[in-house]
Amino acid sequence: MQQYLSVEHECFASPLNCYLSAYNSAFDDTDLPFASRGSFWKQQVDQTGGSFQVNPPFLASVMLAMVNKIEKLLDGQSGEVPLSFAITIPGWCEDDCFQRCNISKYQKQKIVISRKDHGFCDGAQHQRRDRFRESPYDTAIFVLQNAAGAAKWPTSKEMDHELRRAFATGVPTA
Repeated sequence: MQQYLSVEHECFASPLNCYLSAYNSAFDDTDLPFASRGSFWKQQVDQTGGSFQVNPPFLASVMLAMVNKIEKLLDGQSGEVPLSFAITIPGWCEDDCFQRCNISKYQKQKIVISRKDHGFCDGAQHQRRDRFRESPYDTAIFVLQNAAGAAKWPTSKEMDHELRRAFATGVPTA
């Protein structure tokens, strides 16, 4: 996502699992002393815009609130401020969040990765032989962007291929 969308900020992270230096915490400002930029729910977007990675807790109410906030941020910016959100959620087709992302006027790309073709780094990886675990469900990646974001960070078939390849590295070993 960094290579193709220049993602520079994680919206749901913690000091223990953030990959990028700029991140928001999931629910509160507890992580401020550890370089968090505060709660995602308080996130504002400045006039420079940005490209964000969003991997919320997989709770239906949280995911729906998340997509509502993202669409509100996209609605609130003029067409000149580039905004891009790469959202990773379960491939629960009946879920309200999945449906909203699927029909969003801001959707520029949708990638659904079969549960058999990827895995996840386990939170208890220090207690396992393999740090990865099987995914119990498909995973969906939706890219929501305003027009300026789509012009600055275009999606592509190459990005689809590279994301699938990267997710496949998490398939647990026998």
